[in-house]
Amino acid sequence: MPDCERIAYLRRSQINNTAWDACVTTAPNQIFYGFSWYLDAVTCLPDWTWVGLVLRNQPGSYQAVMPVPLRRRFVLGVAVGWVVHQPLFCQFLPIFGPSDTDKAPFFRALLRRFRYGSILHTAHRLPADLGVESQRQHTHLLDLNPPYAALSANYSADRRVNLNRAHHFGWQIQADPDPEPLIRLFRKNHAGQIPGGVGDWAYTVFRDVVLALQKRGMAHLHYACHAGQIEAGALFVLDRQRVVYLFNAASSMGRRGNARTLLLDMMIRENADTPGLWFDFESPDKPSVVQFYQSFGTAAEPFWTMRWNRLSRPERAFLRLLKLYPSGKLTR
Repeated sequence: MPDCERIAYLRRSQINNTAWDACVTTAPNQIFYGFSWYLDAVTCLPDWTWVGLVLRNQPGSYQAVMPVPLRRRFVLGVAVGWVVHQPLFCQFLPIFGPSDTDKAPFFRALLRRFRYGSILHTAHRLPADLGVESQRQHTHLLDLNPPYAALSANYSADRRVNLNRAHHFGWQIQADPDPEPLIRLFRKNHAGQIPGGVGDWAYTVFRDVVLALQKRGMAHLHYACHAGQIEAGALFVLDRQRVVYLFNAASSMGRRGNARTLLLDMMIRENADTPGLWFDFESPDKPSVVQFYQSFGTAAEPFWTMRWNRLSRPERAFLRLLKLYPSGKLTR
């Protein structure tokens, strides 16, 4: 039997949450993106779901798992099918299992089951013979094992200057579990810069994500206030191996006063001197953002974006029609 045929395809309703989460928890690459409850949160809307590719160990347990997020596509308001599509607030989705797990059969099973992938982010280098379009991207990590004094000494000169300015700006930092001020900051100061805008559905997903993380004590929401007004905020996720900078926003005053530098430095200070813990900036490959995160002394870690189209000619023609009425934008 080919290796890929040993991997079972399970719909969401068929997945044993206990077995799935146990597999993710014991995997050396464990990260919260892969837990069933987090996948439920990022696919909480009716036009989203997720399924699993599972290598079973024995009855009632999973040896290795690959989460596959799906989004329903529409033409003129009519649902036409599901495509593989990376959800918001989920930087990448690894294959979870023992360190010696062969990843290639999972990718082959994925392509055999789904002939069209709009976009999927994976933590693994793709097999050379897979025949899909892939692009290498990077997140930026900071090793939190050294003490804070050593970490801050590795900040760039400009970052140290801006951090000093932030300390003298008069910011008041407060923890608050309410995500609404962060949403309002983002709507007012950032949403208009995103092509196509940001639909209300994206904020619904964000609220579900925050709630799911808060239930497990993993969400850390902090705001920077000046003269009684919230001018910047950030959501950090504290996982077993990573502190993830999941979402942030700032007003013009927040940017001018380097409030996000102060918020980031605060979390680095609080979690420094912790063996095995990394600070993940979750950065896109945007030069200005990369430069900002590198100023904290980070190192790049690769992940890969994959797309594929194995449709027939009639289906490809139909796909061209789909592109005339796209539903993949944040405005949907």
